[in-house]
Amino acid sequence: MATALDKYADMKPTWDHPVVIESHINGIRTKEMNPNTPISYDEIADDAIRCWEAGAGAIHAHNTSFDLLGANAHKDYMRTWGKVLEKHPDITWYPTTCNNLRLLPDENGLEHVPLLYDDANVRIGCVDTGLTLFATEVDEEGYLSGPEFGFNYRRVASQVRMFRERELAMVFGVYEPGHLRHALHYVNNGLSTPGSMWDFYLIGDYGLTAMEPIGTNGMKPSLESLYYYLTMIESAAVQHPWYISIWGQGALDDTGILRRAIELGGHVKTGLELFYDPDRNPTNLELLQQCQEIAREVGRPIATHAEARALYNIR
Repeated sequence: MATALDKYADMKPTWDHPVVIESHINGIRTKEMNPNTPISYDEIADDAIRCWEAGAGAIHAHNTSFDLLGANAHKDYMRTWGKVLEKHPDITWYPTTCNNLRLLPDENGLEHVPLLYDDANVRIGCVDTGLTLFATEVDEEGYLSGPEFGFNYRRVASQVRMFRERELAMVFGVYEPGHLRHALHYVNNGLSTPGSMWDFYLIGDYGLTAMEPIGTNGMKPSLESLYYYLTMIESAAVQHPWYISIWGQGALDDTGILRRAIELGGHVKTGLELFYDPDRNPTNLELLQQCQEIAREVGRPIATHAEARALYNIR
């Protein structure tokens, strides 16, 4: 019996827009995970500039501490982005959220975003619509440990309201299928913003932050996982663009998934925030160029900076 997934498995390559390839350059990765990970202000700035000049449609970066909130996070970001914006004042980039475990009850974790909107050309932001367990360690008896990350209904509502007030594009981070159902509420009720996008997380054995194969959350990197997410957005009231990001893949060859996403009209997020393989240490530029080469093989044009800005509804 045919299933809904078969439609995408049988679908011929089709797209209505050049492919946007973003570079996500650091996250909370460390030099121990990959010595090429940019950590210092200058390293983050230099990698952002390098990937932007190589054709990345947008840059996503963390500051030097996930624990900094509000004005302190803004100040820390500006130590990097002042340098970047001096060279490329029109660069498209966006920050991450803050450590949800440090928030006061009336805070939403994105208080730094309006400040960066005013000072640093930020017109996109992350909205992570759910709670997730990040496995990072396993003890001698096999028990897992790791942090909790994410935002409850009240904080997500506060984030969406803030984005709508400023007409900022929302990146709906879909770590799990339930996160997508949460975000669909806002999309289907006319509460998303123009330029918003889906980011389908496909999560390998190393998860989002682990250095050993103990990943326990998310849909595994596979074509079936991608097709399942695509069936979920078929009936969305607004057809926002969709992206994939493949996390902690280890030795898994993810090029077939990247190729299929590009063939089906999707866009790609790549970089060292996502990538982890204990046996490989690529640079952000190498990961960007790998995706660009796949797009060329598919025959799909790579979006220029202007075309990417148009997709994000940045005027």
